Order: sequence, then structure tokens, then C-alpha cells
Amino acid sequence: MRTIYKRPKYLSFLCVVGLIWSLLSFLYVFSPSVKKVGVMFPALLGILVASRFISMIGMWHMKKWGVLLFFTTVFLKIFLAVMLNQLSYVEVSLSVFVGFPLLIYFPRMDDNL
Repeated sequence: MRTIYKRPKYLSFLCVVGLIWSLLSFLYVFSPSVKKVGVMFPALLGILVASRFISMIGMWHMKKWGVLLFFTTVFLKIFLAVMLNQLSYVEVSLSVFVGFPLLIYFPRMDDNL
């Protein structure tokens, strides 16, 4: 029989802040400064923001795929920022600060969809 764990307060706080941040970031996708970067950049950024939003929902439900999707979007966002020479060390350090505690809760999360 599987043990069902209660969602930790840190994870609840992270998911609420992440959902709000993703919604605000989605507004940034339509800003004129993003359109000036390139033709495909708004579309790629929109996909990354939507993926981060979906990963927060997965983490809210204590699913492992939510954490995996979160790390995937973080690495893709960093890769995209490096390719466009717009790397922000604040964003990278925030992602690391948020991401490493998720690894503590990862074994207690559900494997199933």
C-alpha cells in the first residue's frame, strides 16, 4: 500500500507564488520589448511560461512530473537566455534557490499521472 504524504507548507507557498508569477510572466510575453528580440522569441517564451504554469499545478498535486517539468523549463529558459545573450544571474540563482528544496520532496511525490 502506498503512503500518501501531505503537501509541505514550503511546496504550497512555492506553488501559489509560482502560479501568480507565471500569470504575470504571461503578460510579459505580449510586451513590445519581447517582440523586438526576434520573431520566434515571444512564441518560445509563451511555451516556457505555459510549461512553468503546468509544472506548478503538477507540484501542487504532489506529482513527480511537475518537478521534472519545472527543471526542464528552467534549463530551457537559461539556454534560451544564453543563446540571446540575455542571461540574468538573479533569475538563475532564484531558480536554484527554488529548485534544490524540491529535490527533498521529490521521493515523496506520486509517480502516477
